[in-house]
Amino acid sequence: MSTTTLQPQQQVPEDELTPKEVIEKVLVVKTAILRNWKMLVLLPILGFGIGYGLDTFIDKPNLYEAEVVFNLGAGTQSSGFGDMAGLLGLGNAPDANIFTGENFFYFVKSRPVLERNLMKEVDVNGKKMILANFFIDSSGIKKKEWEEIPENHTFQFASRDIKNLDMKSRRILNELVKKAAAATEIASLDRKSSFISLSTSMENGTLAGLWVTKLLETVEEMYTENQTQKSRKTLNLLQHRADSLAAVLGIAEHKLARQLDYSAQIMLPEAKVSASSMERKSAFLQTLYYEAMGSAEKMRVTMVREAPLFTEIEGIKVPLDIKAEDKRNAKIGALVGVMLALIFTYFRTVFATPTVVVKQ
Repeated sequence: MSTTTLQPQQQVPEDELTPKEVIEKVLVVKTAILRNWKMLVLLPILGFGIGYGLDTFIDKPNLYEAEVVFNLGAGTQSSGFGDMAGLLGLGNAPDANIFTGENFFYFVKSRPVLERNLMKEVDVNGKKMILANFFIDSSGIKKKEWEEIPENHTFQFASRDIKNLDMKSRRILNELVKKAAAATEIASLDRKSSFISLSTSMENGTLAGLWVTKLLETVEEMYTENQTQKSRKTLNLLQHRADSLAAVLGIAEHKLARQLDYSAQIMLPEAKVSASSMERKSAFLQTLYYEAMGSAEKMRVTMVREAPLFTEIEGIKVPLDIKAEDKRNAKIGALVGVMLALIFTYFRTVFATPTVVVKQ
């Protein structure tokens, strides 16, 4: 009697394909491509044509790029400031510098800074004008944001004083600030460097250059005002004290001159005693006045030392770099056409495949 040994069949895991199944799927893909080759060719060509037409007929002007690189140095605290501030009752505790890091970047693009910069007077081809008016004419805002607001096209600012603007002027200024902020970039030049890059991209090269250079000046002005605010208050008090002493000293010297003239004509001991008293009072007032003027002058020197130092590392290029608008609509259209053709082919193949019924 012979014994037969049965070898168990090797089963393929469900998540793996056999070579036969791979070949069958490749044949299905080949058949689908051959059946739908017209759509696979037509849809990408159609998408490319639509994108190319958009690139051709939509006018997108070139952008002029202006950039300045600068370094912000901190001011030094003078020892004399604490003494004078203590005498005036202001205290000498140092204030925390809030304009550092990301705070400084936000400060550069803040509304007060941009408003003051827009209201500055600039020289355009030998003609003096407000930067905001030049911004309206050359930034492209008339063709984009104000395309459907023709009454704004002829608007011009007549005054540089922001406080005297009416409601319409305020609204237009707010729109200019919004557009200017979007076109302004401020960032560190490198992680390991303290240099800062201030740049913009605008349709007009002259406007781009003026905007960056004037904005750096405005930032320096307002940053210095904020950093030396305490010193300026102290200086105002010292100057007010000196002016008050000057007025009192003037009155005292006028009375002294009259008394000396009177005592020279009348030889009386009382007149000489009164003149001597007035001379001492005038000398005392002169001493106080000179001390007040000296303190005010020292405070001016202190403000210069405390003021931050903006050092321009690289100015704007001449001529400016031109950034041509990338005509990418044709590429996007061709890519969308390919995706639609593949989706169409997939669904057509799935729903067109006949169901195979296996008979027992």
